[in-house]
Amino acid sequence: MRNNKRRSRETMTEGNESSPLPLAIIKDILSRMPVKTVTRFQSVSKPWSALIKSPDFVATHLRQSSRDPSLLIRRFHNPTGSNFAMISFNMRTAILRDIRIPFLNSLFRLPKIVGSSNGLVCFDISHCHASAFVLWNISTTQFKAIPNPQINDARRPFWMVASGFGYNREVDDYKLVRVVNFHPTEDELPVVRVEVYSWSTGSWKVIDHRSTDDTIGSCVITEGVQAVNVNGCLYWLGVVAGKLADGKIVVSFDMGTEEFKLTAIPDFVNGVCVKILDLDGSLALALYPSMPVLPGRARPVDRTEIWVYLNSAVENKRWAKVTNISGFGCPVGILRGSELIMKRVDTHCISLSSLDLISDTVKRLPACGSEYSCDICSYVDSLVPVDSEIGGPN
Repeated sequence: MRNNKRRSRETMTEGNESSPLPLAIIKDILSRMPVKTVTRFQSVSKPWSALIKSPDFVATHLRQSSRDPSLLIRRFHNPTGSNFAMISFNMRTAILRDIRIPFLNSLFRLPKIVGSSNGLVCFDISHCHASAFVLWNISTTQFKAIPNPQINDARRPFWMVASGFGYNREVDDYKLVRVVNFHPTEDELPVVRVEVYSWSTGSWKVIDHRSTDDTIGSCVITEGVQAVNVNGCLYWLGVVAGKLADGKIVVSFDMGTEEFKLTAIPDFVNGVCVKILDLDGSLALALYPSMPVLPGRARPVDRTEIWVYLNSAVENKRWAKVTNISGFGCPVGILRGSELIMKRVDTHCISLSSLDLISDTVKRLPACGSEYSCDICSYVDSLVPVDSEIGGPN
């Protein structure tokens, strides 16, 4: 009887005083609700507010919501990107909604999506050279401007600047990586400098150029190429300097060790495009013919090959082709590990479809309809704050 009374008092003090439910049950119920609903319960009582804001609950809620990701789609109707819109599409509910950009007044054109992780979306809002960033939680509407990068073009002009954003579980930190290629002179290779912004420290750090010179000093990452985060590593498609036509290579950055690595890709004929993908937690490549991208000028891409990295010690067996896809356009991303999102350029507009590589089912997505172009990324409903060290699911 004494233990029952103590348990009752714990329920009243840890949860809502008027609720007979134990804290664990309240926590489980709230963790399954959308962010918009959960935040309303913060006004129920101080204990409930403290619970919802706690790192443990944020991580629990994130584990639940990660099972049901949505597509974030940016679409624009002219080449400059000044006529744009941003929408989200939930695959399970088929709900399509417009996203209001809270920092819209400071933008001249559509922001570039640098990356998305655990509900935090990083945007490049600069005119060029990835020089201004915003971190945004769409669900909570919180956003913050990232401090200006340290590397600038005061002494030497920029050539290409690439960026990537992601979360690394080993160090429990979100990182923004900026890879700067300075314009080379006639007789030299491009000069590469790299800096990393860490949310745990709130500052930029320039990586020792000696380590970058030894690994990626001969590579160029094309500006505008979106990095892909696979198991805490960022991956870009780069080219070897002097071989811009066919010298494609995978450039990776481990956000835990902050080290770069180069990986050769399968041999292919000229005129083939390469897209890096995260296929159910494995590094993958999509190879497809190069085609015009504007409606009215393009022929649909008729064949795509999917390759998976095996990490084999044998050089010619590091990649394996897992499937061929025909008739759906070109791949632009993956949702829930195995749902390949395909973009098709038709006569009048651009359309999206989902191809499940496991069940072999296809769904047409009523989510683009752009007259010019559209890009996508995956994101989840999340309580992760933009200005905290709270990390991902444990």
